[in-house]
Amino acid sequence: MSETVEPTPGAVSEVADGGPSEVRWFGLLLFIGHVALLVIGAVSLWRIAGGWWLGAVVAGVFAVAYALIWRFLLAPGSHARLGHRERLTLSLTLGPAVVVLGSLADLWLPALVAMSIVIIADALDQRRG
Repeated sequence: MSETVEPTPGAVSEVADGGPSEVRWFGLLLFIGHVALLVIGAVSLWRIAGGWWLGAVVAGVFAVAYALIWRFLLAPGSHARLGHRERLTLSLTLGPAVVVLGSLADLWLPALVAMSIVIIADALDQRRG
């Protein structure tokens, strides 16, 4: 008599794939907008900070913080992804902050365009999904 042993969730090393997933255009545009905001914010902080080392440290801290926020709260595949209203609130907080930083470093127009892309692409991606 053979006993079947049911695997526990901790013992399973791989989860069966549910099939191929599709990349939506608005999701890709949303990612590009967030990368643009990250780069514009980091470059603006580097220009504003004055010293080369201080600017590099401040820009690096901003880039790491923004990347972590993206990875854990905003990315479409993250487990703790915020709801649409929470993502909109976060975008309406981080976006203008980057626009203000960009305006201090003469990069306000690309920052404004990137912020607009993030808000519009997130709304369109939410509507399709």
